[in-house]
Amino acid sequence: MTAENPTSSPRVLEAIVDTHVHVWDPVKIPRSWLVDVPSLDRRCSIEEYEAEARPLGVEGGVYVETVVDEPFLGAELEGVVALLDGDSMIQSAVVGGRPGRPGFVEWTQRVAEDSRISGVRCVLHPEGESADAPAAPEFIADLRRLGERGLHFELCIRPDQLAAASELVAACPGTRFVLDHLGRPRVAEGLDDAWSDALKRLAEFESIDVKLSALIECAEGAVWTPATFEPFLGVAVEAFGPSRTIWGGNWPVCSMNGSLTRWVDATRGFLASYPPDDRAAILSGTANRVYGLS
Repeated sequence: MTAENPTSSPRVLEAIVDTHVHVWDPVKIPRSWLVDVPSLDRRCSIEEYEAEARPLGVEGGVYVETVVDEPFLGAELEGVVALLDGDSMIQSAVVGGRPGRPGFVEWTQRVAEDSRISGVRCVLHPEGESADAPAAPEFIADLRRLGERGLHFELCIRPDQLAAASELVAACPGTRFVLDHLGRPRVAEGLDDAWSDALKRLAEFESIDVKLSALIECAEGAVWTPATFEPFLGVAVEAFGPSRTIWGGNWPVCSMNGSLTRWVDATRGFLASYPPDDRAAILSGTANRVYGLS
């Protein structure tokens, strides 16, 4: 009998839960920011996402809000519920919200009616937002109430807002948080001590998890290799630990300076030296806890 050639066997990929999936149709719901990103100002469907994601080992996904124009938050919520009701890999969702503005408490009551919606997000990194925006008193008050609804908040912030984020998390002990995109470090400029130190201080709070996502975009169009991201990923995983680290693809935004495939390959390569249990936690286990997945 001839021994089986191991190279002929297909590679077994560890399962991934993608905690950062965007889909949209600008014709149905306006998103003003897309006007400045013509390559993405088109329909980006769940079917298109799945065609790329499934062969990469992605077995589940979390929809994350897409910064719709404020009057259309309700329309996006209706679309999210329809997506969750459909036959796709999307199993949970983080919807948009506007903490610190009138009506937020009532909005969270509506959102919390669907147990598949695990959290709320409000993007704070645009240049018009101050470095202190996450620690505004009215913002803190609303996010305290968010935790009472059993919902977490996803922080999408700049490096100079990390200090205020620590103030926010400290002031909301009953609310869980997820830091999107590692706080958007300036990858093209190399590892920065100010970002690293601020991230480590934020990680001291047990109520916040970190999402390994969007470093392709944070490279700001620069030529990158997987090695470009390793210092940033290493700082984040060391600070938070695998049990508080999750993975996100940020499709289709990742296609602006790469692709979902390249991001998966880069992060799998980074994690290759980690013990299997740690890899499994980062790629799926922690996501299951944070987003209430089976």
